[in-house]
Amino acid sequence: MGSLLGIRIPNDELHRRIGGGIPSGSVVLIEGDRGTGKSILSQRLLYGFLRNGHTATYVSSQYTTPGFINQMDSLGYGIVQDLIKRRLLFVSLHPLLVGLVDRSRFLPRFMGARELWKPDVVIADSVAALLPPEPDEEEIRAFSLHLKRVSSLGKVVIMTLNPADVDRESLSVLEEVSTMLIRLSVKAFGGDLKNSATIVKYNNAMGIFQKIIPFRVEPRAGFIVEIAAVV
Repeated sequence: MGSLLGIRIPNDELHRRIGGGIPSGSVVLIEGDRGTGKSILSQRLLYGFLRNGHTATYVSSQYTTPGFINQMDSLGYGIVQDLIKRRLLFVSLHPLLVGLVDRSRFLPRFMGARELWKPDVVIADSVAALLPPEPDEEEIRAFSLHLKRVSSLGKVVIMTLNPADVDRESLSVLEEVSTMLIRLSVKAFGGDLKNSATIVKYNNAMGIFQKIIPFRVEPRAGFIVEIAAVV
């Protein structure tokens, strides 16, 4: 029987809505268009893992280290002490992505960097930045097998992805290997925009979960689950 990795923090119902935590051995894929909240959700999960005694790696294609610290602080999710005490390993791909670097080597280096995979949780935001511009089926399948090996050790892997950023074959393989698939969306309602997370697939769920989770994001308060909303 597996166990749950806790994500509970004060004044936040996400852990309850998602079944009490994330099952060990999960491969979580968070999909959504630009601006739907993929990074925010992954950052909320990261903070929850850290506050519940888990270690984590966070690979970002968007932020430098100072930028990530500021981003987390803006949500009320302070992580400086976690970085200092090495409970959190943060890796920025930003310098590489803005330079003239051969991206074909990103994925093998990511899979082969043992230090990245030692923590309890590994988050790749966004995984599309790690894939070659024109990945072949063998590369994607090798990545799929790597994710299965890592998850078999009881670790949790979380990936964010805009489906428009990858080819159909790669998307299909990543969705297939995931044990939990979450799709984010934003809809207009009553002159306002409403965010929601739909749990499309949840293998090995260990508690009752809510299939559609409406949420909003507030400065210093972070990710907030809506009590009631039209989605």
